[in-house]
Amino acid sequence: MRNLPKKGILLILSLALIWRVGCSLEPGTFRQLFARLGANEGFLSKSLHSQLGMDSDKELLPPSLIPEHEEEEVSPLSAWVFSPPIQKTDTLPIKAISIDPKSPSGYVTHGNIYLKNDSTKEINLKSYLDAPLPFTLSGEGPHVLIIHTHGSESYFPEGKDSYTPDDVERTSDKNYNVVRVGREIKEILTAHGISVVHDTNLYDSPSYNGSYTRALEGIRRALTNHPGISVVLDIHRDAMTAKDGVKYKTSAVVNGKQAAQMMLVLSTGESGLSHPNWQENLKLGVKLQGRLSDKYPGLMRPINLRKDRFNMHATKGSLLIEVGTSANALSEALAAVRPLAEELAGILKEVKS
Repeated sequence: MRNLPKKGILLILSLALIWRVGCSLEPGTFRQLFARLGANEGFLSKSLHSQLGMDSDKELLPPSLIPEHEEEEVSPLSAWVFSPPIQKTDTLPIKAISIDPKSPSGYVTHGNIYLKNDSTKEINLKSYLDAPLPFTLSGEGPHVLIIHTHGSESYFPEGKDSYTPDDVERTSDKNYNVVRVGREIKEILTAHGISVVHDTNLYDSPSYNGSYTRALEGIRRALTNHPGISVVLDIHRDAMTAKDGVKYKTSAVVNGKQAAQMMLVLSTGESGLSHPNWQENLKLGVKLQGRLSDKYPGLMRPINLRKDRFNMHATKGSLLIEVGTSANALSEALAAVRPLAEELAGILKEVKS
């Protein structure tokens, strides 16, 4: 190559470099890559300088391929196929809290059951705990509907459950949002002989507004297609962010494993929307809260009784369940709902004929 002109040497090395990159990429990626590089004047020349051991800097990379946070120097070849880095837990202001009342002040209580009453109704928890459930599970079913009004609500990306969010604390990937939590509940209920329909539609996408209206349409369709449904579980996850930007995750320990705390939300329908059977929902909620509070201390936050209806008028066995917060890992949410599903299965089997 000694007698070749400098431009000829560069041409040969350019072809060799292109061949090397092309062999390492999928065909579609290869085409997209060089379409983008074609608009970057001088890119190949600078890349060759790097291959020949000459000085180089970040200008070797198109701006869209430069990582936002580099832990080490990235070579041009390894950076050409780039995925945005997932932020580590210790770089975000996250604090763990356990919401465990130390006194009955501000709550309605009975034994280990605590209820925060944001309605105007007088509540006697013992009467709901002792009352029989207002429904039975008869026939083949299905008997339970699991739905997600805010299905894109997701958890903190961590370890094997890392993902790239579509939006702040949300993803349409059903392996990482609350739909995954609903799937876990369904699998456990089904294993106990409880027939379940799981509606995996994202009723908060593409618009958050109108989620409950769209979810109600989904509930009505399910009840029309499966008239044996007596229980509707609307699975959500909470979010707690302080004014100083600190995000809080709820914390409990279940069978030696770290878990998120959960909260049952129930309604009196005082917001103006008809909900004549609100007390029937409360019977199921209080029984489930009582079992979980006795067997798994610290797992349940106090029940929250609200005026808003939250579509709980659809059946006499409707519950809204908040599983952890956006700062909890998915693994912590799954660890929380396993005992919930087990105890719910036990309650439902008692009224199954």
